[in-house]
Amino acid sequence: MDQYTYHDTPSDEEMLDWLGGLHGGEIMTNAAGQPITMPSDHHWRNDLIRVDQQLKAMGNARPFLDHQRLIQPEAFGAETVVLAPDPLLGTLTTVFTVLVTMFHETDIGQHYRPSPYARRFLWAFGQCGYLHEAGFRQPPTMSRQAAEQVVTDLNQRLEAWYQSMIQPNFAYECSRNRRNSRENYKRLCELMEALFLCHSRLMVVRVDLGYSECDSPYIDYETARYHREQLCQAFNTHSLFNHLLGYAWKLEWQPKKGFHYHFIFFFDGHQCQEDITQARLIGEMWEQTIAGGQGRYWNCNLNAGKTYHYNSMGCIDYHDAEKQRGLFKLAKYLTKIDEYAAMLVNGRTFQTSRKPRSQDGPRRGRPRLYQSTPLNSGL
Repeated sequence: MDQYTYHDTPSDEEMLDWLGGLHGGEIMTNAAGQPITMPSDHHWRNDLIRVDQQLKAMGNARPFLDHQRLIQPEAFGAETVVLAPDPLLGTLTTVFTVLVTMFHETDIGQHYRPSPYARRFLWAFGQCGYLHEAGFRQPPTMSRQAAEQVVTDLNQRLEAWYQSMIQPNFAYECSRNRRNSRENYKRLCELMEALFLCHSRLMVVRVDLGYSECDSPYIDYETARYHREQLCQAFNTHSLFNHLLGYAWKLEWQPKKGFHYHFIFFFDGHQCQEDITQARLIGEMWEQTIAGGQGRYWNCNLNAGKTYHYNSMGCIDYHDAEKQRGLFKLAKYLTKIDEYAAMLVNGRTFQTSRKPRSQDGPRRGRPRLYQSTPLNSGL
């Protein structure tokens, strides 16, 4: 137990500051030194991710509380005792306060999806009287006998939580993202293979769409989803997408970048040639028109040959096995579910367009000189 070190455990001052910001905004300053207030939902998102990281570290180390070190007299010569500051106890109190606030005592949790670690922690500790008192009021004083019972109860709850994480259903829940990733990968590969069956040349454009560092804390999931829906509606109305054949997107979330989308577009390679320009125009539409100046984009096609070992940007012919290999690698990345986004939203985090229907009868145009190679065969 003495070897247990939890590097992410906040100090008492940090924990008070953190918990104090749960129900309101954190005062920060802009570039001009003027105060700005961070929205509370930005804190909830960060808190939920941080709590999950703490739970994973604690679940891997599996520490217990030490009665002798924890139970200390309230003051010199006093008969009443308190539980002394302790990294593990501090983590338990912080995690309890955040999760109970979000999922038991308010409706904040309806916007989020707790991880399997968090769900089982709430099962084991949700009704813990000591943590409720310490987290929402102040650590209580008690008799030594009562303190012994409290530490025993906390250790029993810890043991129950640890045991719940070795059950088969826990492993199954943790693998949900991997199962979804495999299904997404299959769908994207099927879309790309169907496109190559119908079209001899595709122009592949990839653009990452997000928000500025200053604006990203203010962009919640509903806003990001609305912006993404506006972009998808433009596929049917804007001339920029006249030759769009298919697409896929994935939602991610990071503490600094906030919500952002990875988009891949498939255009008719016989009708479109300037992939870098196309990516730039899509990014500018997002940045200036859809997100109203709050948006930012990254043109992945720019310098793609130098950036990616397997470059799959630009035009790809149906018989170009090397570039299709790069497309296969990219599909693996694009379909990996972002664990943070999966916790922070209840909606979709990945989507592809519908597959084109195979052409009935003989293919129009010149016969193909080469046999198409399936994207995922032998790679």
